[in-house]
Amino acid sequence: MFKFFPNDFFNFETIRILGMTRYGGADVAEVLEAVGKIKQDDPQSWHDAWAEQAERATGFAQEALDSGHRTAARRALLRATNYTRASGYMFTGDGALSPDPRTLSISEDAANLFRRATQLFDNPVHELKIPFEDVTLRGYLFLPNASQRVPGKVPILISNNGADSIQEEIYFIQAAAGPELGYGVATFDGPGQGLALHRDGLRMRPDWETVNSALLKHLEKLAQENTELELDLNRIAVAGASLGGYFALRAAADPRVKSVIAIDPVYDLWDFAMRHVNKSFLSAWSKGWISDAVVDTVVGIMMRLAFQARWELTLMGNLYGLRRPSQIMQTMKEYTLRRETKSNGDDESSYLGDVHASVLVTGAGKSLYLDVDDHTTRVFRALKSQSPLEKQLWIAQDPGEGGLQAKIGAIELCNQKTFRFLDQQFGIVRERLL
Repeated sequence: MFKFFPNDFFNFETIRILGMTRYGGADVAEVLEAVGKIKQDDPQSWHDAWAEQAERATGFAQEALDSGHRTAARRALLRATNYTRASGYMFTGDGALSPDPRTLSISEDAANLFRRATQLFDNPVHELKIPFEDVTLRGYLFLPNASQRVPGKVPILISNNGADSIQEEIYFIQAAAGPELGYGVATFDGPGQGLALHRDGLRMRPDWETVNSALLKHLEKLAQENTELELDLNRIAVAGASLGGYFALRAAADPRVKSVIAIDPVYDLWDFAMRHVNKSFLSAWSKGWISDAVVDTVVGIMMRLAFQARWELTLMGNLYGLRRPSQIMQTMKEYTLRRETKSNGDDESSYLGDVHASVLVTGAGKSLYLDVDDHTTRVFRALKSQSPLEKQLWIAQDPGEGGLQAKIGAIELCNQKTFRFLDQQFGIVRERLL
């Protein structure tokens, strides 16, 4: 496949942005222009290129607003949102817990641009203020128009972020497609995500069933207080990609969740680490033969030599609220669907035993991050409560068929399979066309 950059990391993230074109998150020429100004492994040139496109798109939006062109203004604001998000993506600051000072303002700008865009949507959009512990999580509920409704009440899909996404980006996946098919789609920034992290200081946590429960409770209250919305609380699904797929599977332990879309999910983050750091080295560390200080030194050298390693460890440290590589990597062990293991290393029990909802699990044969057998296949095998009709496995190989991690570059195909599966599980029958 054609590559924009020799470096797989920069190439993947470029495809990620370009792939949003289908749902209004980018325009082809704008992306190509930005790519031409980016230098390999140079986060500043990455920022400058996307910030320039964001500023330009914002200007286009203002021109459209001034001339009363609603659709053009909305589309330009959506592109400006995504370019703004992208502009801060490669920042590593001075390491974990020492973020680039521009990070918060970029996150706020992306959120504000998106909020302006939602005011121009053709379908109903409700801002959500979700009580969670001692803070308020921000989200949106995107609903279908009357002409887009399916028979009965409105089924709901909760679209979860992953480790490095924000709800304003997640819109360009299920939320941009669901309402046209009669689904309501909820997005939100949970702990460790978006403004919940950068503004409110909420760190990420593995027990996502607790986080999702707060959203479900809020949706129940919204449905009770606004009966005219006709929200179907008996047809609720959750979705997520990569670490978001892990979050969706953890959330599905709640019996109020009836279906799950786990897109190229993480089964165990420690296993992910084992594929990126020498296994013998990590094994010796786990057995106490190597000290935490040695691990910090060795991984620190890796981070100085390789931009992607520096970016990944810095990201995880900021999510967890930890600075030292040894602490960050130990915390990764908490993000697992495994409960106990047998002496031979085989899974004995899994959190997936608590999942009774129907599940679509996907895998990416050309994933930059996750091996299909270690994650997707493992998830599918651990699902024991579903009948053959209640669980499906989709593993794609070529990029155009969804072979890249999180189905980047093939979002429309992913949505086609997502909503076909949900239609089947929720009893939604559509007339055959042509």
